[in-house]
Amino acid sequence: MPTIEAKPEKTSESRQDRLDEKLTKPGKYEVTPEDTFTVEIWLKKTDKRWILCNAGDKGATKEEVVFRMWTYDEMVNLKKMATNYDPIKRIHMVDHDALNRMKIQRFMAAWTLDKENTRLRIYHVNGIMVDESWQAFTRLYPNIITYIIERMNLVFDFNG
Repeated sequence: MPTIEAKPEKTSESRQDRLDEKLTKPGKYEVTPEDTFTVEIWLKKTDKRWILCNAGDKGATKEEVVFRMWTYDEMVNLKKMATNYDPIKRIHMVDHDALNRMKIQRFMAAWTLDKENTRLRIYHVNGIMVDESWQAFTRLYPNIITYIIERMNLVFDFNG
């Protein structure tokens, strides 16, 4: 099955029709659809399980997960979709699990985990990861998932 490339989600019609963006390319400090970042993971098999390790450890393999940077409009929309209102407490609550899932499904572009395991291939339709690929992500060891999410959030929220 061929891989479908992730395309950035169009946020509004007015953003598509901006003449200034058609005349000149984005400048310094502007996010473009080509802006990505990579999360590096060093893994080693110990006692029939995969553990996170350091780059210099013996037998460690390096894996990479590539994410596309989000725009301000995408950030606001995702946070709105992940926010629920609690009428009893009268506060808005952000569902961080839902927010993390939306970030991964919309912004994870590629990873190297699928070279050795074809069941871990990720596919996108209209720029969003399909549910089967999400299920493949959730089949990873929980410590690997947590590490990927923490590193992703570090860059998205704090540019770390």
